Amino acid sequence: MPNIPRVVILGAGFGGIAAARTLAATVRSGAVNVTVVDRHASHVFTPLLYEAATGFVEHQQLGTSKLLDSGVTVDVPELIRPWGADFVQSSVEGIDWEKRQVLLHDKEPIAFDYVVIGLGAEVNYFGIAGLQENAYTLKSVRDADRLRQRVHDLLHKREEGTQKRMEIVIGGGGPTGVELAAELTLFLRQHIVKGHLNPEDYNISLVEAQPRLLGALNPKLSAAALSRLKTLGVHVYLDSAMKEAGYQKAVLVPRACKPGETADQLLCDFKKEGQMEIAADMVIWTGGIRGSAALEKLGVVLDARGKRIEVGPTFALPDKKNAFVIGDSALLMNPVTKQPVPWLAQAAVHEGEIVGRTIAARLSGGKDSSYVFPTFPVVVPLGGKYALAVVGGMTFVGFSGWVLKELATLRYFLSIMPFGLALRKWWHGALIYAGND
Repeated sequence: MPNIPRVVILGAGFGGIAAARTLAATVRSGAVNVTVVDRHASHVFTPLLYEAATGFVEHQQLGTSKLLDSGVTVDVPELIRPWGADFVQSSVEGIDWEKRQVLLHDKEPIAFDYVVIGLGAEVNYFGIAGLQENAYTLKSVRDADRLRQRVHDLLHKREEGTQKRMEIVIGGGGPTGVELAAELTLFLRQHIVKGHLNPEDYNISLVEAQPRLLGALNPKLSAAALSRLKTLGVHVYLDSAMKEAGYQKAVLVPRACKPGETADQLLCDFKKEGQMEIAADMVIWTGGIRGSAALEKLGVVLDARGKRIEVGPTFALPDKKNAFVIGDSALLMNPVTKQPVPWLAQAAVHEGEIVGRTIAARLSGGKDSSYVFPTFPVVVPLGGKYALAVVGGMTFVGFSGWVLKELATLRYFLSIMPFGLALRKWWHGALIYAGND
């Protein structure tokens, strides 16, 4: 119907889903036409991807992959249908700003009065030799399936005697790398319990270019994470950068010295040699992301480093009418800390809600909403029923942190689904991922 404003949301990630949900809650039914576009028909709860990649389950009828993936995915058409929104599955090929149309790969263009760009992020390999060709990543359900299958292949080779020792190297000591290292260790310990492995049959190494893990968090939490990983038997290389990922090897070098710093001040234990080669039957890269390559097709200016679109507190796209950018596609700088809003699911949800309220306000002649740079709770799972959490200025370590992690997952599902469905989804995931605990 031509008189109804058309809102097109590009991306069914945390920000896009939050924008659609907020519009449904703030605009009377039938007063706006909302269409969500994504190349995948599933909304992925990415904070649990490490669980899907390491789940210790077998299911003959459904299949292991489908069972594990079901705990982190939600069908987008079913999710947004109660909100009166439509879904189009396709890749975005560009935007015709004069005609105000979104161009799609295999479908007709979609006209819009308002457009919300939330196309997510992709892996940043930083030009490291051999990394893109040889490393496994963890940004999607498909990545989780490939990663888990590779670990299983190595396990089978070890059982057959064709693989003497499993050497797994994880690049990146942020939340994803730390979570994966811990959970993967417990996954392999389950194989020890089952009699498939001996403790000396595998080694997991974690490589981080900074002096500590989880560099965005309090140093005490970084120390707690390091202690936990060492207790689990993970070999942690700090101040160490990956130079090359080759066939069955990874080459590490000391990170570049910061201004006023000398090489002797670095923590890495091989700085005098200049570089070190370690065995790697499998390299997993969690060391960085950048804006989606699809952003380069939109005819807008991207920042040089992260390939994102710089915006202000309202997330309005400069020089474009009724266009907004949210989530991993947006670069918003905090004027106080001089740091960008972090790449967090919580931040993307908050941004989507702000843009949803702004569009609703513009439809009724109201004012735009603005981002206020909140301090988000932090939860970092570290294998089994153990996690680090900072909530309301209070720190929780161990089982209490894990409880908060589970509550945070439930809270998100409750925000996008009816109570009964959300509870079943959360409980289903909690059960199938308990195998490593």
